[in-house]
Amino acid sequence: MATAQDHSLGLVAEGTYKTFVAPTRFLEFKDVSIDWNKEVAQGEGLRVGSRVARAARRVVPAASGGGDFTVEAISKGLGLVWQACLGTGASTLVSGSTYQQVFTLGDTPPSLTVQEGVVQAGGTVDAYSFTGCMVTDWELSIAQNEIAELKVSIDAGDLSTAQAYATPSYPSGPNLFHFGSATLTTGTLTAPTTTALASSITSTANVRGFSVSVNNNLTLDRFNVGGAGRKSKPTVGLREISGSMDIEYDSTTYRDLVINDNTLTGVVITLTGGALSTGVETLQVVLPAIKLDGELPKPDGTDLVVASVSFTGYDDGVNQPIWVVTRTADATL
Repeated sequence: MATAQDHSLGLVAEGTYKTFVAPTRFLEFKDVSIDWNKEVAQGEGLRVGSRVARAARRVVPAASGGGDFTVEAISKGLGLVWQACLGTGASTLVSGSTYQQVFTLGDTPPSLTVQEGVVQAGGTVDAYSFTGCMVTDWELSIAQNEIAELKVSIDAGDLSTAQAYATPSYPSGPNLFHFGSATLTTGTLTAPTTTALASSITSTANVRGFSVSVNNNLTLDRFNVGGAGRKSKPTVGLREISGSMDIEYDSTTYRDLVINDNTLTGVVITLTGGALSTGVETLQVVLPAIKLDGELPKPDGTDLVVASVSFTGYDDGVNQPIWVVTRTADATL
């Protein structure tokens, strides 16, 4: 019998927006909060004898869904998620059984079918199948002494409770990416290729935590006549890249970047995992150009000064504005 520990979250890329496909990829999730939102309209016409709003005059002209899920960053099984987050992705054989997956911003991100398996008190598992799911924004965070986490926010075009529950299966033996395996470098950037990881030249030793996020700025109001109260596929707007770093105040380098509004180049966050046939499992986020927005260092009583510095990512006119790169044993996304 299923228990409350057996809730599931599965997904798959759709061939056509809002057309259900049985999930084939299942995530070990920390939390999920996807909901269905009805746009309710209540008739207001007066009628003799009516003293409260009438049930027969309530209609639902439109509805859509959305919410978040959070997963720990692992070395297998997240390729499809990263593709949905950024828009495009490709997997290339490096050597032996080692593959490199490279993800960049794409103009037509895929939509997903996302299915929640929710367990009743008596053990029955109900399938909630959200179709036309597109990533509105995402955040990868690496907090001090913690496991790296990926939070994904989605918009859902439709919902069905009639589809069959897909039995979960999971990748074999993935490893966790965590703070202890993280490095951060800056400076002259060597961009990633299909088979080579990114690199930059200056190691950073004063960053306690790091986060990076992307807002895809989807057009979420595409409710049109003839759509039966459901939206057309959202389009992508101007992306916004942002993040933050917790930095120990051990020099004036970052202070001067904030004050002078100079560009910090070649930011490469690298996390490593277990051994592969060639090299090791790797997750990289590459930001060719960021500008620091603040804050300036401030005294904190008798404690070491640690500044929480926010930043914005930019197009440097040469490179992709952002890459996510993984080295993995997964042959496909």
